[in-house]
Amino acid sequence: MTLDEELLVAARAAGSASVAAQSQADIAKAVYHHTVLRLHRAGGSMREIAEALQISHQRVHQIVEQSKRTERCWFCGRGAGDVGKLMAGPAALICDLCVAEARTGEVGDCSFCSETKPVHEGADAKICRSCLDFSAAVISGAASPR
Repeated sequence: MTLDEELLVAARAAGSASVAAQSQADIAKAVYHHTVLRLHRAGGSMREIAEALQISHQRVHQIVEQSKRTERCWFCGRGAGDVGKLMAGPAALICDLCVAEARTGEVGDCSFCSETKPVHEGADAKICRSCLDFSAAVISGAASPR
């Protein structure tokens, strides 16, 4: 039996569309989880976040705890459990150790503010002096989690 070429083309197209849709869904979920974690790190209680997003307190707790286990500094690769604090920007994370040691040099696009300035380059991100100073201030003044 030979396969119908039109159906084969349609199946391949549907398969590609399915893979692309799943990839987009995975990205959206990661962004959502990262944003929930940033809300929590900015001082929002899990209950406040849950009420505002109309999800359960337990779901927020799961997202926060799962994120803590998988987070890594985008500059040195250390896990959240290996550093004192992680600062979350819109497109990267930096640990307190990297903030303290970072030196800006070559011009590039900052992963935190998206501006083109002299940056410190890490393994997977770049950060400018303004964002380093801001991160240092937040990390040094950060209250303990609620």
